[in-house]
Amino acid sequence: MKRLLSLVLIALIGLSFVGCDFLNQTTKTTTDQTTQNTEQTTTTTEEATDTTQILSTTRYQEINLYSINDFHGGAYSSIDNLVQLGGFLKYQANNTDNSIIVANGDIFQGTALSNYYYGMPIVDVLNEAGFDGFVLGNHEFDWGIDKITQYRDGDVENGEMDYPILAANIVYEDSGDPLINTIPYITKEINGVKVGIIGVIGDVINSISASRTENIVFTDAVDAISHYASVLRTDESCDIVVVYIHEGSSVDGSIANLTGDSYVDAVFNGHTHQDEAGTIARAQGGYPLVYGQASNYSDSMLVKISLTYDNQTKEVIDSSVGTYSYSSLQNYSDQTISDILYEYNYDTTYRNFVDQVLCSVESNYYRYDLATWGASVIRDYAGVDIGVVNAGGFRTTMYSGDLTMGDLIVIYPFDNYIKTSDMTGAQLESFYEKVLNQGYDVIFDDSLEYYGGTLYINGIAVVATQVYTVGAVDYIFDKEHYDFLDGENITQTVYLMRDLLAQDLMNVNGSFNPYDGTHVPLSVQAAIPTTFLRLKESILN
Repeated sequence: MKRLLSLVLIALIGLSFVGCDFLNQTTKTTTDQTTQNTEQTTTTTEEATDTTQILSTTRYQEINLYSINDFHGGAYSSIDNLVQLGGFLKYQANNTDNSIIVANGDIFQGTALSNYYYGMPIVDVLNEAGFDGFVLGNHEFDWGIDKITQYRDGDVENGEMDYPILAANIVYEDSGDPLINTIPYITKEINGVKVGIIGVIGDVINSISASRTENIVFTDAVDAISHYASVLRTDESCDIVVVYIHEGSSVDGSIANLTGDSYVDAVFNGHTHQDEAGTIARAQGGYPLVYGQASNYSDSMLVKISLTYDNQTKEVIDSSVGTYSYSSLQNYSDQTISDILYEYNYDTTYRNFVDQVLCSVESNYYRYDLATWGASVIRDYAGVDIGVVNAGGFRTTMYSGDLTMGDLIVIYPFDNYIKTSDMTGAQLESFYEKVLNQGYDVIFDDSLEYYGGTLYINGIAVVATQVYTVGAVDYIFDKEHYDFLDGENITQTVYLMRDLLAQDLMNVNGSFNPYDGTHVPLSVQAAIPTTFLRLKESILN
């Protein structure tokens, strides 16, 4: 009997050392390279299954949470980076038993390959990688939100996400019902610790075209977080609550102040494209709120937050947070994900479309070099008196050399329609002065000048009582704080902004320079769109 008691005592001492080693491991994952090394030594799926019973009896449990945000189809790095990024996350999903992986908004819009197929290549990659959820960002609305929510409608013919769409604070105005095919949260049990994940869109609604949000209401994000955190802790018996919010970290202070059943343990941010990793002290004391966001440039593509949960005190007692660079993920290249992207990328019809050379570009032109040219294109090709764009619509640099349709889609990735209204000279001049004084992100075409308190079009003073037709992309046209909606005869045209830009580039003789103005033939009153959307629809349907 004494011998038996001795063996039991030795076994218990050994088990206590397992718990200590597990805790020490979590405190070491503070840099990309150290984290990578730790993850690479993780046991296989079979071994992890064998140790689950041991881990679930230990006092301390480590929960590893991952987030990608603002991938924009790879516009700021490369869509091909999904081969490594997705491979790394697939490894965590398949070979660890304590990982949660969520996409935190603005994932699809931005590159030719993703835009052309309405994000379907990325949907398939995230399926393969084993994602647990997808949070809506503002750019998920760019094609009409139905293009995204259809991926959870149960119809495999139009593509299907294996993970739910999270939208805790998006409802229909007329009914108050949640946005179709979305849910507010998910739960996942890890070694006896139940984790609740809330997905919300933050105060970014001004970045969505009003026409894309008809009958849709965005409720206060912090109120939604408070409500669903309480639901998770009481009704769902969650031990840990984590928020994925598509908004910058400025909102995190309000989240840190939530107490009681609404208490939040960690926050993943998005939208502002910042490389962030830190903690926020709580007004009521206790363990600080940990938060993180990736910039989604190659030096910051993925965020990881590790939480250590104490089963005895029933609280998070340690954490670490950091971002991964592309270089730290290169050892995780995945052939299946590569094959998925290859199949989409080398479709013959797609390749013929994106490889079409539009013109030769004289030099490198930054995004803000292109705005006045873009406004002038609206004026000349849509047949209006004045053209207007938002400077931010152009997203990346236009490089010298041959410019393809695929390049143009990256430079101007948005499917914005041109809308027009008739404004009096007095309205137009008042609006121009408002733009000057309030610093709006609005650029007028190259025919307008303002000096001596007077607005001129091609050197001729604007007449207060005369009516002028103004054309603008719908993204700014529909915003009430601009003056387009004060005009008469408001019309949505058939013209897509990018199609008009492509038409002008194809009309270039020699090399393109945006400061040369537009290249519309004198005989052309309006452009024939290059049918980007119609071509996509014919292929996808």
